[in-house]
Amino acid sequence: MNKKMLVSALGVLTIVMIVTPVMAFGPGNAKNNPWLVVAFEGANVQLWLPSGVMNEWIENPMLPGPLRVQIKDAAKFQIKNALVATSPPEVLLSDNQWFYLDQGIFMALLGLVGADPAIALGYSEGAYMKVVSVGW
Repeated sequence: MNKKMLVSALGVLTIVMIVTPVMAFGPGNAKNNPWLVVAFEGANVQLWLPSGVMNEWIENPMLPGPLRVQIKDAAKFQIKNALVATSPPEVLLSDNQWFYLDQGIFMALLGLVGADPAIALGYSEGAYMKVVSVGW
């Protein structure tokens, strides 16, 4: 009887451990995270991780749906299947595709979306970026 209870308890614990990271993902569940930045009166939620990864959730009424943007510092990460971006619109119009942006393209993209282009100076070797349409 004790073995059955132990196996059942371990089974439930295993399921909880698998589901918990999925439930914790997203801007609504990051309120107590010290790396959280809320911009544009809540329209953009950015989660900067100590590893150099930036996750951003964008809700803009001008867009057909919310977006999730992920940026990785090329000095810390390498994504082998990333395409080399030749223009900012190419990155913004492609869904769920990694792009490598050199500093010049990254600066142009930041200026295009209304962000400070000087942010790109913190990415000495460029950045990897992926835009994912959420809820389309």
